[in-house]
Amino acid sequence: MSKLKLLPILLCGLALCTAAHAENDAPPASPVMREVSPGIYEIGQIHLDQKARTVTLPAVLNMNDGNLEYLLVTEQGNTHESLLVSDVSPSDLHFAMLLLGAKGSGQHDGNMPPAQIDSKFLKDAPKIKGDNVSVTLRWKAGDAEKTAPAEDLIINTETKKPMERGPWVYNGSMFNDGHFLAQIEGAHASLVTYPAALINNPRKGSDNDQIWIVNTKAIPAVKTPVDVIITLLSNPDAKPKAP
Repeated sequence: MSKLKLLPILLCGLALCTAAHAENDAPPASPVMREVSPGIYEIGQIHLDQKARTVTLPAVLNMNDGNLEYLLVTEQGNTHESLLVSDVSPSDLHFAMLLLGAKGSGQHDGNMPPAQIDSKFLKDAPKIKGDNVSVTLRWKAGDAEKTAPAEDLIINTETKKPMERGPWVYNGSMFNDGHFLAQIEGAHASLVTYPAALINNPRKGSDNDQIWIVNTKAIPAVKTPVDVIITLLSNPDAKPKAP
C-alpha cells in the first residue's frame, strides 16, 4: 500500500485518537509513526509488517494461576483477571490495525456493556462480528525463543483442555458519546463477550466468565516480557497455523 493510499486511513486513525482522548483538556498526542523499511512501520511501541499482515506489541505475563476474563489489558484495565498486561494504548493498537486493513464491526453507540461483566449480560450479549485474526505469543526461556498460540496458555475447565485453537475476532471496540471504550476500559482482548474490547473470543464458552483459567503448565514466569503478534487473516475462514 502506497503512502498516498495510507493517507485516508491515517486521517481516520488520527480522528479516532482525538475521540479516544476527548475527555482530556490537553490536545491528544497522535501516535508517532515512522517507516523503518518498505512495508515495515513503527507506531510507538507497535511494529507493523504489511507483507506479513501483522502487528506486534510488547506485554508482560501478568498471572500464573487463577480465573481469567481477559487475554490482554492495560494497567488501567482489569489486571486481576487478565493473562497479559501491556502499556500500549488501545487507540494506538486500533490505529495500527486500521493501517493493516482491519475494519472491525463498526459498532457505534449501540447497547452499552455494563461496567462489570456479569452472567446476565453474557447470556443476552449479541454475537461479536469483525475481522478474523490470530494471536501468537513469543517470549524468551533462557537463550531459547518460544512461541505459542495464545489459546495454549489458557485452559477451558469444562473440557479440561487448552482453549481450542483458531481465529479471534477483531471487532474494534465501540464509541459512546465520543469516547472510545477500549481506551477508557483498557481492554485489548477479552475471553468473554465484551464489545468494548478490541478483540473478542468467538469460541463456545465466551458467554461464561467462570470456565477460563491459566494453563499453569504452559506459561512462563510472571513479569516475563511477551511479544503479542496479531495477524490479520486474509481468508475469513482460515485458521492460524501452529508455530
